[in-house]
Amino acid sequence: MRRTLSPYPVLETQYFERVLRHDPNSLTQLIAATSASLPSARNLGSKGLGLYTPGALLDAAWVSLARGRDGRPAATDRDLQQILDLYLALDDPVTQAPEGMKRWEGYLQRTIHQQGPWQEDEYSQLSRSIAMLEQTPYPDDADNPLEVILPGWDRDVLGCSLADYLGIAHLVWACATAHPNPRRRGRFALDWYPAEDYDQFDGLRSPAQIKAVLNRHFVTTKTKLRAAFPADSDPLLRRYTHNPLRSRPLVGGVPGGYLIPVPAAVLGKATPLGLYYTGGDNNSAWGKAFTNDLGNLFEHYVGRHLDLLPDAEVHPEIQVKISKKVSKKTIDFFVVFPDLVLLVEVKSFRPSEQLRLGGPDFTTLLAKQFTKPFEQINRSVRLLRSGEHQELAGIPTDRRMLGMVVTMEQFHQINTPAHRVALPDTDIPVMVTSIADLEDAVTITGTSLADLLCAAYDADAVYLRQLFPQYEFLEYNAVLEQGWSAIPFARPRQPRAQEARAAESGSTG
Repeated sequence: MRRTLSPYPVLETQYFERVLRHDPNSLTQLIAATSASLPSARNLGSKGLGLYTPGALLDAAWVSLARGRDGRPAATDRDLQQILDLYLALDDPVTQAPEGMKRWEGYLQRTIHQQGPWQEDEYSQLSRSIAMLEQTPYPDDADNPLEVILPGWDRDVLGCSLADYLGIAHLVWACATAHPNPRRRGRFALDWYPAEDYDQFDGLRSPAQIKAVLNRHFVTTKTKLRAAFPADSDPLLRRYTHNPLRSRPLVGGVPGGYLIPVPAAVLGKATPLGLYYTGGDNNSAWGKAFTNDLGNLFEHYVGRHLDLLPDAEVHPEIQVKISKKVSKKTIDFFVVFPDLVLLVEVKSFRPSEQLRLGGPDFTTLLAKQFTKPFEQINRSVRLLRSGEHQELAGIPTDRRMLGMVVTMEQFHQINTPAHRVALPDTDIPVMVTSIADLEDAVTITGTSLADLLCAAYDADAVYLRQLFPQYEFLEYNAVLEQGWSAIPFARPRQPRAQEARAAESGSTG
């Protein structure tokens, strides 16, 4: 680990003082220009740029915009490096926790959950949003019918189609990171593109329409950032909590177009998690219905990926009659390979903020989230092994059984012994796997996914992805490719002359 400019730990007041030496317009423009020139967060360490994490840059921008004063000295690259050095050395609850392994488990929870979301692959995240919410079929006769994610929901919630919303995010991000004029990177202005270039959108036809969506979902101001800055937050934990520039990554009311301190945050708005918070935060009946619908669609989305496996039969959940009056549902999917039965339970929840902060009771919080899916796997195993239920006759019991809980977001370290002690015992080995890992795993080629799964369980792998370098995979996941092809500014595009000819042919045919 590189030596910081100040001895560890640094007080938050010292960090604030260093940020606030500079004019906020100067410092945040420097942050935006620097962030726009960086490689993806996944590659910062290998490039010797580990100091310049998106979370650190975003925090410095928020502190500066919320508490800074105009007219102070301009910031230089050296100033920014010193600020980020101080951020890296900020005090943490780990320094005040009792000696022992528990203190470091909490520290890992905080740091991994802070950095992990920035490491996700942009292609998969954006593709997943439209593939799950728009392209995943949902049966009309389902036991849990969709309540609000119905035709037209996106225009009501987002102000445009979901495809156009993702297209806006992709356009703004691409402009901020790759504009041919380096002086414009880290910014976005609608008048940089002629109106006719917006014809890639499905329904948005003018800069004014795009501006309305940006202002509705993406744009904040210095005034709003000041109002959102906590007055009495824990100085050891504040930086791990929500930064409003994640929810509103564009800053309006500044010269030269919208300022984008961290362009990666723009793409975050278009991910399933970003849409989860945009569509419903469970503080209203509509919001709860939205998150419930999202969970139901996620289950079917996982099923679409399991159906990509060429050597497995996929059986959806089965209603099992326990007695004359009682029936129970099994896990969501039985995936039957020639030498393995995989029991898959799908959960759309994500780590709560209390869990991400790694407090003293985080293992209790973890158990609260995972007790139900683990017990569901146990119940299904026992029903299957009993041999008493004709409904399960199509699921073989003569081969190895493994369990998997698929989550929408990554639960870091959950498969380690330190975390598993808080969870219920299981009758078969069970791994928690994020959808990102499953999307890649189902494209395995040259061998069966069953081999990868058995190897991962036998090796006590913390992540399925740990074993990926040992295998070969298809270049693309067909489900994600379908999603990507529907996003404006991302999908392959015909020359306009060909599009015009195709349109003329269609109108006369």
